[in-house]
Amino acid sequence: MAITVENINNGSMVRISGEVDLSVSPEVKEKILAQIEINKKEHNFTIAKSVYADLSEVSYIDSSGIASLIHSHQQAVKAGVNFYLFKTSPGVLKVIKLARLDSIFKIVDTIQE
Repeated sequence: MAITVENINNGSMVRISGEVDLSVSPEVKEKILAQIEINKKEHNFTIAKSVYADLSEVSYIDSSGIASLIHSHQQAVKAGVNFYLFKTSPGVLKVIKLARLDSIFKIVDTIQE
C-alpha cells in the first residue's frame, strides 16, 4: 500500500494504491484527515476547498477502510471541505454500492473546479 499527497488547484489529492485493510486503514484516515485540516485552515469562505481520495489503484478495501472513508467524509462536512472519491476502482465501487454508500459519497471521475 502506498499513499501520496498532491496539492491541486482547489485543494488536495490523496492517492492511495494497493490493499486497504485493518493494518493500513488508520494511516489512510490520518492522511485524508490531515488534508481536510489543511484545507479547512485555507478556507476563505468564498471558495470551498476540496479533498479527493484517488482510489483508482486500490485493489481491495475492507470494512475498516470503508469506515475510514466514512469518518473522513463526516469530518470534511464539519470542516466545510468538499470530499470526493476520485476514479474509484471497480472493486472498491462494488463494495461501496453493496453497502449503499454511493448515495452518501460524492464519486467523481474528474476534478471539480
